[in-house]
Amino acid sequence: MLLALFLIFYQVILHALPLTGIRILGYAANIPTSEVINLTNQKRAENGVASLSTSVLLTEAARLKGEHMLVNDYWAHTAPDGTEPWTFFTDVGYKYRYAGENLARDFSNPNSAIEAWLASPSHRENMLSGKYKEIGVAVVEGDLGGVDTTIIVSFFGTNISDTTSQVPVVAAKPQIEVTPTPQSLATFTPTPPYLAGVVTPTQGIEKIITLEEPVQERAGRYQILFSPFESTKEVAVATTVLLLVVLIIDGIIVTRRNITRIGGRTFAHIAFLGMILAILLIAKVGEIL
Repeated sequence: MLLALFLIFYQVILHALPLTGIRILGYAANIPTSEVINLTNQKRAENGVASLSTSVLLTEAARLKGEHMLVNDYWAHTAPDGTEPWTFFTDVGYKYRYAGENLARDFSNPNSAIEAWLASPSHRENMLSGKYKEIGVAVVEGDLGGVDTTIIVSFFGTNISDTTSQVPVVAAKPQIEVTPTPQSLATFTPTPPYLAGVVTPTQGIEKIITLEEPVQERAGRYQILFSPFESTKEVAVATTVLLLVVLIIDGIIVTRRNITRIGGRTFAHIAFLGMILAILLIAKVGEIL
């Protein structure tokens, strides 16, 4: 009971620290956008779906969405001010027939994020849907809710000019909207110094998308940094080891003193502890939306 209360209290403290102004170090992972796209197309091929081509406009739209979440401090498909994901499509001039969005945060590698998306029916629908022809992926890092966070934004789309797509509209999450009012293509100039990814449009012109340097300091905030993800794993391992040690000591004492027990479930206890450890280890690996 005391151990359970301690673990609960520990998690409450982790979630409350950002509210006091203490910054928490999250997962700062080096995730290549090209690898996310390659893995996505690999999974599509395994499921008999055509590969997606990389779109410069969708890549820029994904970057804008990621930065918008960091600047406005939210983790959702729809911003607190009502901004929908599709706004970023039209802002860069992408006139879509179909559009979809997958989000992930705090994954240590692209494969983990892809597997998490595939395990979710709505995200899997976006990844493997035949109605999409293009993809754009951005990886942004910054302070989200007081935690240094790595966000993966994956935008799927089919341009309205693509007349080859005859796939009927199906329900997907988030909801796919109707075709927006045609607009002229917007131009943008990336700002150095951080390289987010290199994508090649179907025309063969190489385009480098860069991100502005995220703000590392905030006035009035303490700079005590630690990782809730790593510390949660360490606490989980320590707790499980402690319980296993107690269980082993208990078994030794019972054997040496020839204590007769009316009932015992040693194997069940060990299996239960292993299950708890597995759950705790994956609980803070990452989050999708």
